[in-house]
Amino acid sequence: MRWMSPLPLGTALRRGAWIAIANWPVVIIDFAIESLYTLALAVPVIGGAFMVAVLLGADVRQIVAEGVRATADLVMGSLTAAPIALVAFLLALGIVGLGGAMLMHVIKAGTLTVLVAGDRAGGEFHRVPISRAALRPAAAFSLATVVGGARRFGRRTITLTLWLGVAYLIVGAGMALVIALQSRLAASRWAPAWPLLLLIATSTSAVAITLVNVVFDLVRMVVVTDDCRTREAARRLRTFVIADARQVLGIFGVMTAVLAVTTAASLTAVASVTLVAWVPIAGLIVVPLQIIAWLVRGVLLQCVSLTAIAAYQTQYRRFSEPRAVPDAPAAWIQQA
Repeated sequence: MRWMSPLPLGTALRRGAWIAIANWPVVIIDFAIESLYTLALAVPVIGGAFMVAVLLGADVRQIVAEGVRATADLVMGSLTAAPIALVAFLLALGIVGLGGAMLMHVIKAGTLTVLVAGDRAGGEFHRVPISRAALRPAAAFSLATVVGGARRFGRRTITLTLWLGVAYLIVGAGMALVIALQSRLAASRWAPAWPLLLLIATSTSAVAITLVNVVFDLVRMVVVTDDCRTREAARRLRTFVIADARQVLGIFGVMTAVLAVTTAASLTAVASVTLVAWVPIAGLIVVPLQIIAWLVRGVLLQCVSLTAIAAYQTQYRRFSEPRAVPDAPAAWIQQA
Protein backbone atom coordinates (compact mmCIF):
# COMPACT_ATOMS: atom_id res chain seq x y z
CA MET A 1 0.00 0.00 0.00
CA ARG A 2 1.17 3.52 -0.76
CA TRP A 3 -0.38 6.97 -0.88
CA MET A 4 -1.15 8.87 -4.07
CA SER A 5 1.16 11.76 -4.82
CA PRO A 6 -0.38 15.24 -4.63
CA LEU A 7 -1.45 16.92 -7.84
CA PRO A 8 0.46 19.94 -9.12
CA LEU A 9 -1.09 23.18 -7.91
CA GLY A 10 -2.57 24.19 -11.25
CA THR A 11 -4.01 20.71 -11.85
CA ALA A 12 -5.58 20.62 -8.38
CA LEU A 13 -7.24 24.00 -8.93
CA ARG A 14 -8.53 23.02 -12.37
CA ARG A 15 -9.86 19.75 -10.99
CA GLY A 16 -11.59 21.62 -8.18
CA ALA A 17 -13.15 24.05 -10.66
CA TRP A 18 -14.42 21.25 -12.90
CA ILE A 19 -15.90 19.36 -9.95
CA ALA A 20 -17.75 22.52 -8.88
CA ILE A 21 -18.98 23.09 -12.45
CA ALA A 22 -20.04 19.45 -12.86
CA ASN A 23 -22.14 19.85 -9.71
CA TRP A 24 -23.38 23.36 -10.51
CA PRO A 25 -26.62 23.03 -8.46
CA VAL A 26 -24.40 23.03 -5.38
CA VAL A 27 -23.21 26.53 -6.30
CA ILE A 28 -26.81 27.74 -6.53
CA ILE A 29 -27.79 26.12 -3.22
CA ASP A 30 -24.82 27.63 -1.34
CA PHE A 31 -25.48 31.04 -2.88
CA ALA A 32 -29.16 30.87 -1.94
CA ILE A 33 -28.55 29.81 1.66
CA GLU A 34 -25.90 32.50 2.19
CA SER A 35 -28.24 35.14 0.75
CA LEU A 36 -31.02 34.00 3.08
CA TYR A 37 -28.58 34.15 6.00
CA THR A 38 -27.63 37.72 5.13
CA LEU A 39 -31.32 38.61 4.84
CA ALA A 40 -31.98 37.08 8.26
CA LEU A 41 -29.15 39.12 9.79
CA ALA A 42 -30.66 42.25 8.29
CA VAL A 43 -33.84 41.85 10.38
CA PRO A 44 -32.32 42.68 13.83
CA VAL A 45 -30.07 45.29 12.20
CA ILE A 46 -33.08 47.10 10.74
CA GLY A 47 -34.80 46.77 14.12
CA GLY A 48 -31.77 48.40 15.73
CA ALA A 49 -31.91 51.15 13.15
CA PHE A 50 -35.50 51.88 14.16
CA MET A 51 -34.41 52.01 17.82
CA VAL A 52 -31.71 54.53 16.95
CA ALA A 53 -34.22 56.56 14.94
CA VAL A 54 -36.60 56.64 17.92
CA LEU A 55 -33.90 57.47 20.48
CA LEU A 56 -32.01 60.06 18.43
CA GLY A 57 -34.71 61.29 16.12
CA ALA A 58 -32.66 60.33 13.04
CA ASP A 59 -33.91 59.35 9.60
CA VAL A 60 -34.09 55.55 9.18
CA ARG A 61 -33.31 55.79 5.46
CA GLN A 62 -30.01 57.53 6.18
CA ILE A 63 -29.09 54.96 8.82
CA VAL A 64 -29.59 51.92 6.56
CA ALA A 65 -28.22 53.53 3.40
CA GLU A 66 -24.67 52.16 3.83
CA GLY A 67 -25.57 48.46 4.00
CA VAL A 68 -26.06 45.85 6.71
CA ARG A 69 -22.52 45.84 8.16
CA ALA A 70 -22.15 49.63 8.26
CA THR A 71 -25.65 49.94 9.75
CA ALA A 72 -24.80 47.43 12.49
CA ASP A 73 -21.66 49.40 13.40
CA LEU A 74 -23.63 52.65 13.46
CA VAL A 75 -26.39 51.13 15.61
CA MET A 76 -23.91 49.75 18.16
CA GLY A 77 -22.10 53.07 18.32
CA SER A 78 -25.34 55.01 18.73
CA LEU A 79 -26.76 52.70 21.41
CA THR A 80 -23.77 52.92 23.75
CA ALA A 81 -25.65 55.62 25.67
CA ALA A 82 -28.60 53.21 26.13
CA PRO A 83 -27.16 50.01 27.65
CA ILE A 84 -30.47 48.10 27.82
CA ALA A 85 -31.25 48.80 24.15
CA LEU A 86 -27.68 47.86 23.19
CA VAL A 87 -27.86 44.55 25.07
CA ALA A 88 -31.22 43.76 23.43
CA PHE A 89 -29.76 44.52 19.99
CA LEU A 90 -26.65 42.40 20.54
CA LEU A 91 -28.72 39.54 21.95
CA ALA A 92 -31.07 39.55 18.95
CA LEU A 93 -28.15 39.78 16.54
CA GLY A 94 -26.33 36.94 18.30
CA ILE A 95 -29.34 34.61 18.33
CA VAL A 96 -30.12 35.20 14.66
CA GLY A 97 -26.44 35.03 13.68
CA LEU A 98 -25.64 31.81 15.53
CA GLY A 99 -28.88 30.03 14.69
CA GLY A 100 -28.68 31.05 11.05
CA ALA A 101 -25.03 30.02 10.84
CA MET A 102 -25.87 26.57 12.22
CA LEU A 103 -28.60 26.02 9.65
CA MET A 104 -26.45 27.37 6.83
CA HIS A 105 -23.47 25.17 7.66
CA VAL A 106 -25.63 22.07 8.09
CA ILE A 107 -26.95 22.56 4.56
CA LYS A 108 -23.41 23.24 3.35
CA ALA A 109 -22.36 19.93 4.88
CA GLY A 110 -24.80 18.31 2.47
CA THR A 111 -23.45 20.21 -0.54
CA LEU A 112 -19.88 19.41 0.51
CA THR A 113 -20.88 15.74 0.57
CA VAL A 114 -21.77 16.09 -3.11
CA LEU A 115 -18.32 17.53 -3.93
CA VAL A 116 -16.58 14.73 -2.02
CA ALA A 117 -18.66 12.10 -3.82
CA GLY A 118 -17.95 13.75 -7.17
CA ASP A 119 -14.21 13.81 -6.51
CA ARG A 120 -14.19 10.12 -5.57
CA ALA A 121 -16.36 9.03 -8.50
CA GLY A 122 -14.63 11.26 -11.05
CA GLY A 123 -11.47 9.20 -11.16
CA GLU A 124 -8.50 10.77 -12.95
CA PHE A 125 -10.57 12.80 -15.39
CA HIS A 126 -8.02 15.62 -15.24
CA ARG A 127 -5.62 13.42 -17.24
CA VAL A 128 -7.87 13.34 -20.32
CA PRO A 129 -9.32 16.17 -22.45
CA ILE A 130 -12.22 17.74 -20.58
CA SER A 131 -15.58 16.93 -22.11
CA ARG A 132 -19.12 16.29 -20.96
CA ALA A 133 -18.50 12.55 -21.06
CA ALA A 134 -15.31 12.87 -18.99
CA LEU A 135 -17.10 14.96 -16.35
CA ARG A 136 -20.21 12.79 -16.17
CA PRO A 137 -18.84 10.49 -13.41
CA ALA A 138 -17.99 13.56 -11.29
CA ALA A 139 -21.57 14.86 -11.50
CA ALA A 140 -22.74 13.42 -8.18
CA PHE A 141 -25.43 15.95 -7.32
CA SER A 142 -28.81 14.77 -6.09
CA LEU A 143 -31.15 16.16 -3.45
CA ALA A 144 -30.95 12.81 -1.66
CA THR A 145 -27.17 13.20 -1.35
CA VAL A 146 -27.51 16.75 -0.02
CA VAL A 147 -30.17 15.80 2.52
CA GLY A 148 -28.31 12.64 3.53
CA GLY A 149 -25.06 14.56 4.05
CA ALA A 150 -26.82 17.25 6.08
CA ARG A 151 -28.38 14.61 8.34
CA ARG A 152 -25.22 12.54 8.70
CA PHE A 153 -22.86 15.43 9.47
CA GLY A 154 -25.36 17.88 10.99
CA ARG A 155 -24.45 17.36 14.64
CA ARG A 156 -20.72 17.58 14.00
CA THR A 157 -21.23 20.66 11.86
CA ILE A 158 -23.20 22.35 14.65
CA THR A 159 -20.32 21.61 17.04
CA LEU A 160 -17.86 23.19 14.60
CA THR A 161 -20.14 26.21 14.18
CA LEU A 162 -20.24 26.72 17.95
CA TRP A 163 -16.44 26.67 18.06
CA LEU A 164 -16.41 29.11 15.16
CA GLY A 165 -18.68 31.43 17.15
CA VAL A 166 -16.34 31.19 20.15
CA ALA A 167 -13.39 32.11 17.94
CA TYR A 168 -15.29 35.11 16.53
CA LEU A 169 -16.18 36.15 20.07
CA ILE A 170 -12.55 36.02 21.18
CA VAL A 171 -11.39 38.10 18.21
CA GLY A 172 -14.23 40.58 18.75
CA ALA A 173 -13.45 40.86 22.46
CA GLY A 174 -9.82 41.58 21.67
CA MET A 175 -10.81 44.31 19.24
CA ALA A 176 -13.24 45.78 21.76
CA LEU A 177 -10.49 45.81 24.38
CA VAL A 178 -8.21 47.75 22.06
CA ILE A 179 -10.95 50.28 21.33
CA ALA A 180 -11.58 50.65 25.06
CA LEU A 181 -7.95 51.72 25.48
CA GLN A 182 -8.55 54.82 23.38
CA SER A 183 -9.87 56.87 26.31
CA ARG A 184 -6.84 55.98 28.44
CA LEU A 185 -4.35 56.68 25.69
CA ALA A 186 -5.99 60.03 24.87
CA ALA A 187 -4.90 61.42 28.24
CA SER A 188 -1.37 60.00 28.15
CA ARG A 189 1.82 60.65 26.27
CA TRP A 190 1.06 57.61 24.07
CA ALA A 191 -1.89 59.37 22.40
CA PRO A 192 -0.02 59.87 19.06
CA ALA A 193 0.46 56.07 18.86
CA TRP A 194 -3.29 55.41 18.80
CA PRO A 195 -3.68 55.35 14.95
CA LEU A 196 -0.82 52.85 14.67
CA LEU A 197 -2.27 50.68 17.44
CA LEU A 198 -5.68 50.73 15.79
CA LEU A 199 -4.14 49.76 12.44
CA ILE A 200 -2.25 46.84 14.02
CA ALA A 201 -5.34 45.66 15.91
CA THR A 202 -7.55 45.87 12.81
CA SER A 203 -5.02 44.04 10.64
CA THR A 204 -4.49 41.35 13.26
CA SER A 205 -8.24 40.84 13.63
CA ALA A 206 -8.68 40.54 9.86
CA VAL A 207 -5.87 37.97 9.60
CA ALA A 208 -7.24 36.05 12.59
CA ILE A 209 -10.76 35.92 11.12
CA THR A 210 -9.35 34.73 7.78
CA LEU A 211 -7.34 31.95 9.44
CA VAL A 212 -10.31 30.91 11.58
CA ASN A 213 -12.53 30.65 8.50
CA VAL A 214 -9.93 28.63 6.58
CA VAL A 215 -9.38 26.22 9.48
CA PHE A 216 -13.15 25.84 9.89
CA ASP A 217 -13.59 24.98 6.20
CA LEU A 218 -10.69 22.54 6.24
CA VAL A 219 -11.86 20.76 9.40
CA ARG A 220 -15.39 20.31 8.05
CA MET A 221 -13.84 19.11 4.78
CA VAL A 222 -11.92 16.41 6.68
CA VAL A 223 -15.04 15.49 8.69
CA VAL A 224 -17.05 14.90 5.51
CA THR A 225 -14.21 13.21 3.61
CA ASP A 226 -13.24 10.75 6.37
CA ASP A 227 -16.57 10.63 8.25
CA CYS A 228 -14.75 11.15 11.55
CA ARG A 229 -15.31 13.14 14.73
CA THR A 230 -14.33 16.79 14.90
CA ARG A 231 -11.43 16.21 17.27
CA GLU A 232 -10.03 13.46 15.06
CA ALA A 233 -10.55 15.69 12.01
CA ALA A 234 -8.51 18.45 13.65
CA ARG A 235 -5.71 15.97 14.34
CA ARG A 236 -5.73 14.66 10.76
CA LEU A 237 -5.81 18.20 9.39
CA ARG A 238 -2.74 19.10 11.41
CA THR A 239 -0.91 16.09 9.99
CA PHE A 240 -1.98 17.00 6.46
CA VAL A 241 -0.96 20.67 6.79
CA ILE A 242 2.42 19.80 8.24
CA ALA A 243 3.17 17.12 5.65
CA ASP A 244 1.78 18.99 2.64
CA ALA A 245 2.05 22.65 3.65
CA ARG A 246 3.25 23.74 0.20
CA GLN A 247 0.06 22.55 -1.49
CA VAL A 248 -2.22 24.03 1.18
CA LEU A 249 -0.49 27.41 1.14
CA GLY A 250 -0.41 27.38 -2.66
CA ILE A 251 -4.16 26.82 -2.97
CA PHE A 252 -4.82 29.41 -0.26
CA GLY A 253 -2.61 32.04 -1.90
CA VAL A 254 -3.91 31.55 -5.44
CA MET A 255 -7.59 31.44 -4.46
CA THR A 256 -7.21 34.47 -2.17
CA ALA A 257 -5.75 36.43 -5.08
CA VAL A 258 -8.51 35.20 -7.42
CA LEU A 259 -11.15 36.13 -4.83
CA ALA A 260 -9.65 39.59 -4.39
CA VAL A 261 -9.57 40.21 -8.16
CA THR A 262 -13.12 38.88 -8.57
CA THR A 263 -14.40 41.05 -5.71
CA ALA A 264 -12.68 44.14 -7.09
CA ALA A 265 -14.08 43.51 -10.58
CA SER A 266 -17.59 42.93 -9.24
CA LEU A 267 -17.48 46.08 -7.12
CA THR A 268 -16.30 48.05 -10.15
CA ALA A 269 -19.19 46.66 -12.18
CA VAL A 270 -21.69 47.55 -9.43
CA ALA A 271 -20.25 51.07 -9.20
CA SER A 272 -20.55 51.46 -12.97
CA VAL A 273 -24.18 50.37 -12.82
CA THR A 274 -24.81 52.87 -10.01
CA LEU A 275 -23.49 55.71 -12.19
CA VAL A 276 -26.25 54.95 -14.69
CA ALA A 277 -28.77 56.14 -12.11
CA TRP A 278 -27.68 59.73 -12.78
CA VAL A 279 -28.88 59.46 -16.38
CA PRO A 280 -32.57 60.50 -16.42
CA ILE A 281 -33.95 57.84 -18.80
CA ALA A 282 -31.36 55.09 -18.31
CA GLY A 283 -31.86 55.35 -14.55
CA LEU A 284 -35.08 53.35 -14.97
CA ILE A 285 -33.09 50.17 -15.67
CA VAL A 286 -30.73 50.55 -12.71
CA VAL A 287 -32.66 48.22 -10.39
CA PRO A 288 -32.74 45.25 -12.83
CA LEU A 289 -29.06 45.80 -13.64
CA GLN A 290 -28.19 45.89 -9.94
CA ILE A 291 -30.11 42.65 -9.34
CA ILE A 292 -28.32 40.97 -12.25
CA ALA A 293 -24.93 42.26 -11.04
CA TRP A 294 -25.68 41.01 -7.51
CA LEU A 295 -26.67 37.57 -8.80
CA VAL A 296 -23.63 37.24 -11.07
CA ARG A 297 -21.29 38.45 -8.33
CA GLY A 298 -22.76 36.08 -5.73
CA VAL A 299 -22.71 33.02 -7.98
CA LEU A 300 -19.18 33.79 -9.21
CA LEU A 301 -17.80 34.25 -5.69
CA GLN A 302 -19.54 31.08 -4.57
CA CYS A 303 -18.00 29.17 -7.49
CA VAL A 304 -14.54 30.45 -6.51
CA SER A 305 -15.11 29.39 -2.90
CA LEU A 306 -16.27 25.90 -3.88
CA THR A 307 -13.35 25.56 -6.30
CA ALA A 308 -10.98 26.18 -3.40
CA ILE A 309 -12.67 23.69 -1.06
CA ALA A 310 -12.79 21.07 -3.83
CA ALA A 311 -9.08 21.60 -4.54
CA TYR A 312 -8.25 21.22 -0.84
CA GLN A 313 -10.40 18.10 -0.71
CA THR A 314 -8.82 16.37 -3.69
CA GLN A 315 -5.32 17.01 -2.32
CA TYR A 316 -6.32 15.78 1.13
CA ARG A 317 -7.96 12.64 -0.29
CA ARG A 318 -4.83 11.79 -2.27
CA PHE A 319 -2.83 12.32 0.92
CA SER A 320 -5.05 10.32 3.28
CA GLU A 321 -6.44 7.45 1.21
CA PRO A 322 -3.95 4.66 0.42
CA ARG A 323 -3.82 3.15 -3.03
CA ALA A 324 -3.03 -0.50 -3.50
CA VAL A 325 -0.03 -1.21 -5.74
CA PRO A 326 -0.05 -4.72 -7.23
CA ASP A 327 3.08 -6.79 -7.04
CA ALA A 328 5.15 -7.15 -10.19
CA PRO A 329 4.58 -10.93 -10.68
CA ALA A 330 0.81 -10.49 -10.39
CA ALA A 331 0.90 -7.69 -12.93
CA TRP A 332 3.07 -9.82 -15.26
CA ILE A 333 0.68 -12.78 -14.99
CA GLN A 334 -2.30 -10.53 -15.73
CA GLN A 335 -0.57 -9.10 -18.80
CA ALA A 336 0.36 -12.56 -19.97
